[in-house]
Amino acid sequence: MFKNYFKIAIRNLSKNKLHTGINLIGLSLGLGISILIFFFIQFEQGFDKFHSQAERIFRLERHEKDQNGMNVSYSTPVITAPTFLDEFPQVNQVTRMIGGGAQTYLDESTIQFQPFLIVSPDFLEIFDFKLIQGDAKQVLQDKFGAVITEKTAKKYFGDTNPMGQSIRMRMGDDFEEYQIVGLLEDIPANSSIQFEVLLNDQNMDYSIGKNSQESWYNVYGETYVVLNDPQSKHEVEAGVDAMMKKVLGENYIPGEYYFTLEPISEMHLLDTQNPGMIENTRPRLLWILAGIAFLILMIACINFTTMAIGRSTTRAKEVGVRKTMGAEFGQLVFQFLTEALLTTLTALVLGLILAELLLPTFNSLFEKELQLVYGFWQFLILLGLVIGITSMAGAYPAFFMSSLRPIKVLKGNLSFKFGKQGLRKGLVAFQFFISFLLVASTLIMVNQMNAIRNYDLGFDQDMVILVEVPDAPSTSFIKSITESFAKAETYRLALAGRSEVSSAGITISTYGDEAFWDGGFSLEDGKQFSFRLNFVGGDYLKTMGMEILEGRDFNPDANADSSAFIINETFAKAMNWDDPLRETIPNNRFNPHQIVGVAKDFHHNSLYGQIEPVILAKSPAILLSGINMLMISSGTNPKIVVKGNGNDIQRLQSILKEEWERVYPMDAFSFSFLDETVAEQYKADERLGKMISLAAGIAIMIAAMGLFAMAALTITGRTKEIGIRKVLGASSWSISWMINREFLLITLMGVFVALPLSLYLMQGWIDQFAVKNWPSWINFCLLAIGGISFTSLVVSSQSYLATQMNPVKTLKDE
Repeated sequence: MFKNYFKIAIRNLSKNKLHTGINLIGLSLGLGISILIFFFIQFEQGFDKFHSQAERIFRLERHEKDQNGMNVSYSTPVITAPTFLDEFPQVNQVTRMIGGGAQTYLDESTIQFQPFLIVSPDFLEIFDFKLIQGDAKQVLQDKFGAVITEKTAKKYFGDTNPMGQSIRMRMGDDFEEYQIVGLLEDIPANSSIQFEVLLNDQNMDYSIGKNSQESWYNVYGETYVVLNDPQSKHEVEAGVDAMMKKVLGENYIPGEYYFTLEPISEMHLLDTQNPGMIENTRPRLLWILAGIAFLILMIACINFTTMAIGRSTTRAKEVGVRKTMGAEFGQLVFQFLTEALLTTLTALVLGLILAELLLPTFNSLFEKELQLVYGFWQFLILLGLVIGITSMAGAYPAFFMSSLRPIKVLKGNLSFKFGKQGLRKGLVAFQFFISFLLVASTLIMVNQMNAIRNYDLGFDQDMVILVEVPDAPSTSFIKSITESFAKAETYRLALAGRSEVSSAGITISTYGDEAFWDGGFSLEDGKQFSFRLNFVGGDYLKTMGMEILEGRDFNPDANADSSAFIINETFAKAMNWDDPLRETIPNNRFNPHQIVGVAKDFHHNSLYGQIEPVILAKSPAILLSGINMLMISSGTNPKIVVKGNGNDIQRLQSILKEEWERVYPMDAFSFSFLDETVAEQYKADERLGKMISLAAGIAIMIAAMGLFAMAALTITGRTKEIGIRKVLGASSWSISWMINREFLLITLMGVFVALPLSLYLMQGWIDQFAVKNWPSWINFCLLAIGGISFTSLVVSSQSYLATQMNPVKTLKDE
């Protein structure tokens, strides 16, 4: 019996090749994109779940109040780890995680900058990163022992066993030798914590002084705790105030400085611009992608249903004959569902092939390492898609047509007033609504991102190259910056003397969210004032093209202006200064200093945030003397900013490398472009925009195929009517307009509902930017005209062919 159902289904599908082909193409495209999206969502939701203690591991989140409200960060003081372990019996284990990097080499032919993580000895007992060689309890006990991943081992040692071998890393003033004591499998792609080398936390002594390690206001890296019972999270958080009162003493103010615990299972899906040291994905992205997948599948299913409605007359006679021959309602339902199932299964196979072909592009777009592994959960996703599509696409022919009464069908008295008109028009209108909603959303995103790219940031980013130079590690923070700047000045002067270089400066921070360091000091009234700071040298402001509104620029001489500050407009406004050049910072802890200039406001952060108060200084000793809070959110290595003369970028790069080899012969050379650093801040939204554009293109393609098929079905059903009208003298234009009018009305319905809804839905997305730019009403009018023209073109191509047919041929059987 089942064999006959499949035979009949195959015959029916083969008989109507055009409709079957359109259904297959539409469903295959929809399934291919949807499979990638649903597998991606499942992959993202599985982050960090492979740790056996995942439910008990929490990351500390620091809350500190300033003049702008509560500042939330995952950077924590070094002293946090031992304090939590001592103060809370609920805490079983704790580990620090501090990022760093150093020049590393085996010999003079293998020199490169190597990032690493400084962690506590319990790190590999807390997290389930798989050791291939070594003991998890022992490998991180030795200060000069290093644990590396397989990829890192291959980079340094090739195919030889790295265990027991050594690499040299510059830690402090000298190169130290680190023995490889552990080998890890490469870190899983679904781990938020990514690294290449692990070092014992005693190594932070090279760069973090004792006073900073014991300070509650200097923050470095992150802290993770393991609770005996995950339910005790609230008990620990309730006890934090008492702990802070104990450790801060007279500096304690209730509710202004405290910590909370964030489950490790939740830290990857964060709706924040500053996720800390980990890679994160915004939950909103997953919801948007899921919505896109659902909408594309809806359009494909609507094609299936509308074509079933269009063929209802032919299929109704089939139902009438089969019922007369004894077929039951359930058998007919099963027959129609079998056809839908066969179409869906065929489309699923084609969709899987398409998904595999699109996977490299998808991974490149989202910078992921997604693999289409068909395990239990993936099988459930595919099964759910098959059942869902079969149900949606086959529901109308299966249940409505199977319930028809044979006597009405065979007499020709059956009315499909709702089925052939209302439902069909509604579904086609819904297709256009989805398509135009995606297209309008794409228009809004493209317009906004173009505005972001072309926005004046207050500095020049064209032909500006960044070269990160080695720092001078020291337990004295001020000494480290001063000595690294002194060496960088030698390189800067060498570059400034070349005719290919227009100007060159030195900076600690470049551009991006949290790139400038965060500082704070107490005002005379006791309130905390927070600002952003940057240490600069040479012709920094000139190279960056920043404008001085009042006063002057720094003297480029390294020994001049050691007590000078330059502030931005926002800093002066926040202080209510009418004449900033006559003012000093209102805190007696600051060493004598002078504000020599006010720079025009510039965006040191991305355009997601507002401009903040900023201080630029040449001497770290002067600025750091007065602050009581410092958060280092970027590296401490100086960067040389270089502005080239002309457009010969390759010549400029060769000059940079040539002078580098003279000043830093033992260090690896690397550079980047400032405009690429700026663009990096918006990659997530750029990727989302490309995904929605792709979805809009696919939606239009599927809807166009559906429109083509529906127009063909409509015209086929009205062939005799068209013939009669032509015999009575109707022109081809009037007949074409008669057919077009119905579809144009449907198009207008979809457009006029989609456009205002797209504005409403995109409001939340565009509100995240400090700079907003909506498309003009002309753009939306052109979009509506384009949609109407597109519909008219598709329908007119069909109606024109119909009007050219000879009426004698169409009416001869009457």
